[in-house]
Amino acid sequence: MEKSGAELMKEPILEVATPSTAAKGESSEWGSGTLGSPFDSDCADSSSPTDASSEVRRISFEEGLEAGIETELAPESSSVPSSRVYWEAFFVNMPMFCGYAALFGLQHEIKSKFAIGDGDVSGSRAFGVACSFLYIFNLIFRFSHNVVFGFMGPRGRAFVAMASMMISMLVIAGPIFILESYHMGWVMLAYALGGVAVGTFEANFLCCLTPLGSHTKHVAITAIPVGITGVLVGGFFAMGPPLNIPAVGIYLAVALAVFFGMVLFALRIPQDQQLKNAQPGLRQFIKEARMWRLWLPLMWSLPFATAIDMFALSAFSPGVALYIWDQKTVTLMPGFVLPTHSFFAIYNTFNMLGGLCGRILSYKVQPRHPIIYALLNVLGAMILLLKIPLLAPMSTFIVMMGDGLIYGSITRRIDAIVPKEFNLIALSFWLFVGDFGSVAGSNLISYIRVWVVGA
Repeated sequence: MEKSGAELMKEPILEVATPSTAAKGESSEWGSGTLGSPFDSDCADSSSPTDASSEVRRISFEEGLEAGIETELAPESSSVPSSRVYWEAFFVNMPMFCGYAALFGLQHEIKSKFAIGDGDVSGSRAFGVACSFLYIFNLIFRFSHNVVFGFMGPRGRAFVAMASMMISMLVIAGPIFILESYHMGWVMLAYALGGVAVGTFEANFLCCLTPLGSHTKHVAITAIPVGITGVLVGGFFAMGPPLNIPAVGIYLAVALAVFFGMVLFALRIPQDQQLKNAQPGLRQFIKEARMWRLWLPLMWSLPFATAIDMFALSAFSPGVALYIWDQKTVTLMPGFVLPTHSFFAIYNTFNMLGGLCGRILSYKVQPRHPIIYALLNVLGAMILLLKIPLLAPMSTFIVMMGDGLIYGSITRRIDAIVPKEFNLIALSFWLFVGDFGSVAGSNLISYIRVWVVGA
């Protein structure tokens, strides 16, 4: 008889094999050994015997959350020493999120190029649907990268994702800005490619970094707010006076940065031998999915925090803020007026600081369920809806701090308590469920704009 989710959560679900103190003469500590594979009856033929010199103890779900989060699990066998911090991962991850930011943060530049005014409700909604391809394809490829690119391993998929982002930037720069072809199909294509890129890259790149240790992964995830701010601050600053660089220059610069990220990834980030020898493909994905009892009960509730977070980001940070302050200038207070590009440069600086602060703290604070940090998303959105320019930077700081805390605490927890062989599918599941928030926020943005700003 099938057991309920609650019963599965309460019963012991993990075996942890730790070196025997008698054999090794050293203290045994949770997380210092390797995870066993106590498959259920459907998968019993796949389980491997436990070493005779190891003592096995069973960890319940609750114990895993408390104990597992404190100590990183040592990789079972890795050709790469995990003690070194690969700072290069920061500069591989950063340009991908520069591209992501260019897609969601500079969409108003493309809309202006198409001569669609904010008062054009039908045109705005059509443009909003085209831009939502970013989130729709992102959602689709959170899992379908296992099928479409199933003949490749995680590293190969990460390269395909980076190439897809680079092409997305070139589609916007070339046909739309340079050739001035104003067909909505170009927007759909560019944003779909961007969705494929982000949806495929994130889980596979994080999976490639898992054998390199938690410090490398921590460094890599801090690149996310820096990459986003590189466009949302640097880009807005460059487009404003005195530089007045056209938006096409930002898209071309991001494409070049992604290309150099690919070169850096190829030359400076080593490939783990275990991942290299793993058998990719649909059959492997189905096999891991059938073994859901070994990984899903450990982390099933985590993605709901990400769904709230991603809704807040796509709808309010910056989201509707771009439409609240869409004139040439913003009046912060009587007698103090800023160009809109300069205002958003300040706004997005606070965006970056909040994201950095949250990600740094996420590996240092006491372990908590990440849904608690979603309260910061809600609070920040409420402050933005006051439509007070001076409070707008604070609103995005609070939203992004929540985002950083949620993102970092989930990656930390997955690495700590999910068996390494299920790392990729667990990451994919987390990001897949979380992206429902992005899709909802991006499709509702035109309605939120009418509600907040007016028709």
